[in-house]
Amino acid sequence: MKRFYDKTLVETYLKQTKFESIMSGLQEHLFVAQYEKGEFVTMPLQKEHLFQIIIQGSVSIYFIRDDGSVYYLADSRENDLLGEMEIFLHRSSNVYAESNDDVICLALSIETSKNALLKNCRFLQLICESLTQKMESVTTIDAAPASLKQRVLTYMNYKCSGGELKGLQQAAFHLNCSIRQLQRILSQHEADGTVIKAGKGTYKLTVPPFFHQTPVS
Repeated sequence: MKRFYDKTLVETYLKQTKFESIMSGLQEHLFVAQYEKGEFVTMPLQKEHLFQIIIQGSVSIYFIRDDGSVYYLADSRENDLLGEMEIFLHRSSNVYAESNDDVICLALSIETSKNALLKNCRFLQLICESLTQKMESVTTIDAAPASLKQRVLTYMNYKCSGGELKGLQQAAFHLNCSIRQLQRILSQHEADGTVIKAGKGTYKLTVPPFFHQTPVS
């Protein structure tokens, strides 16, 4: 992500949104965030939580369960909002937002701007409207179909620190499979070079963590 704090640039992009009148009182907190295709706009455990308005480009939003199932929540585009839940949550969610192309957002730090956000009634109305629309979408969504082989990779990629699975019993519990099934899948991935065995009951992805995996049926 690249950040730009030029006030003229912020004002120019703010005028392009339908939220100019609502966000004008928060303009001093805003900056421009630029993302490349495939870059994560939001993800769990990031150090800084941002509230963002998409100015250009599109973003895929999905949820990763502990069993490796992937739920695609939405494809967000111009004037859509990101980071609403983080304004109220005190913990990280399992929601990822990944840029489909080059994306430009107006952003502000939730931590440093939280008091100003919570005192702005029009802003809170905007958040309620956005979250309601997303909740309506979530209630009709099923998990994207994926084989156990794919779910193991997704689990390692998103749920294991550094892409390293430690402890077959715990992993098998989360993946809703037997230890024998998990060992067989890991052996297959080891044979094709996707993972390496790093010790007893420990396997590691051979690619950097947070690579994008498209679920397969």
